[in-house]
Amino acid sequence: MKTNLKRFLVFALIIALVPLLVGCGIFKKKPKQPDVPPTVIEYGDLSIHFLELGNRYAGDCIYIKYGEMDILIDAGSRQGSAATICGYLNNHVTDKLDFVIATHAHQDHIAGFYGNSGGPNGRTGVLYNFEIDTIIDYSRTNSTAAIKTNYETQARAYAIAHGATHYTAAQCFDETDGAQKIYEIGEGIEMEILYNYYYFNNSSDENDYSVCVMIRQGENQYLFTGDLEASGENHLVNYYEPSGGLGHCVLYKAGHHGSVTSSSSKLLEEITPEYVVVCCVAGDDEYTGNFDTQFPTKAFLTRIAVYTDAVYVTSVRLYGETPNFGSMNGDIVFNVFSDGKITVVGSNNSTKLKDTDWFEKRGWGVWPIRIVNYSR
Repeated sequence: MKTNLKRFLVFALIIALVPLLVGCGIFKKKPKQPDVPPTVIEYGDLSIHFLELGNRYAGDCIYIKYGEMDILIDAGSRQGSAATICGYLNNHVTDKLDFVIATHAHQDHIAGFYGNSGGPNGRTGVLYNFEIDTIIDYSRTNSTAAIKTNYETQARAYAIAHGATHYTAAQCFDETDGAQKIYEIGEGIEMEILYNYYYFNNSSDENDYSVCVMIRQGENQYLFTGDLEASGENHLVNYYEPSGGLGHCVLYKAGHHGSVTSSSSKLLEEITPEYVVVCCVAGDDEYTGNFDTQFPTKAFLTRIAVYTDAVYVTSVRLYGETPNFGSMNGDIVFNVFSDGKITVVGSNNSTKLKDTDWFEKRGWGVWPIRIVNYSR
């Protein structure tokens, strides 16, 4: 009994002394952590979103929002990307997708339109989970891939079942069968389906069939050329040259993920870009083990560096880690505000490529980089 009483008295004494000991600094209270507000991305009156696609493979998916107008250009890179894309769109699309554009028949641009089996509507793809007004896609293809057939079958089926309009880029450019070359998407802003020689002529390279799109907002222009290669770019520039040329573009979505064979000097001299976004997994060895020719390639960056250092990249390859890819800038949002202010915001960070550890580790030197004896 006495032992229990002693234990009780010792315990009571400790309880009584704790406030005093804390006050003397012997014990320190853990400071209350301040409430940290969540990161809020402020979107402009026009916002152009370049999406990460949830895997280590290069692919395009660009979402454009202006007021209640919603546009989607491509939905790569694999069928499994559909869930990532639809999850993103569900947080932004007002009511429906007014325009869906499939630039060409490679899986890294169309697989997410079809998606995988599952979900409330049978499949996870964009074509199964959003109301769509107008579908615009490539005019020609050499592809015999199953994903191409699946995309085309569902795009036709959707148009028939839901009364959506469905045009090829050639129909839009020629303004036949009710299609338009230029679509007004809001006060003072329009979307134009640009000329491409390969809408009407065959190519051995599927990339050359890419639908080319220009968004114009007052004096600002934003250019999207899919995976168009140098041959197609030359035709594009030559076509518009007699009428004054394409002109300066504030934003350029890098052709073919920043490849050696696109974003040619001829095109860049014409559009003199200010901001460039590359949709790729930087440094991935999907196509090559040569550092200089992995996306975004040294040749591409050398040509771009003549005009701007404002180059941003969605993702990066992580070797020896799980998962083996991660965010470079992440989902990239290019904002234009009504007062003319422009911002580029990445969900991971907003660091220019030239200032990243990835660029430094390439060993290419400081920006602007140079290639000795390079010939396009």
